[in-house]
Amino acid sequence: MTTEIMIEDRFVCDPQKLMELLSDNAFDDELMKALEMGKELLGEEKKSAGPEYRIRLTSAEPIPAIAKKFVGEHLSYVETRTWNKSACSNQWVIIPEVKGASVEAKGTTEIVADGHGCVRRTKGKVTVNLPLVGKKIEEMVLQSITDTFKKNAAYCRDYLEKNG
Repeated sequence: MTTEIMIEDRFVCDPQKLMELLSDNAFDDELMKALEMGKELLGEEKKSAGPEYRIRLTSAEPIPAIAKKFVGEHLSYVETRTWNKSACSNQWVIIPEVKGASVEAKGTTEIVADGHGCVRRTKGKVTVNLPLVGKKIEEMVLQSITDTFKKNAAYCRDYLEKNG
């Protein structure tokens, strides 16, 4: 089973400003704290195009009863973000920690000028290999990713408004 991800968020700043903000791990620490997401940095690598971070994120949101057997009380996942600062983009791979299933979300995020600021476009796919409840877990992972991006965008807009 595979579900497409498509999320667009608009910001009143130039693409490079948003890129610098989002690719800063210290800012991301504060962002995740504000989103009530547990964050653990598992690895960091400096690359010529930009940093690569490997992190574990844990959602504070409760899990539907049907998925608790596979996920536990809260959804957690390991995410690898590979930033390309000159292209104002990143590639990401998210591996939810689900027992007994192959689950993966991967895609790209690009930040492009739109005349009034910029747009962050996130495209990807969620794939779950689990009979019977796979579609439900896929929907749950997609909803978690979408909710996190929307809360992330609201926090970033507020931050940019207050800090220029």
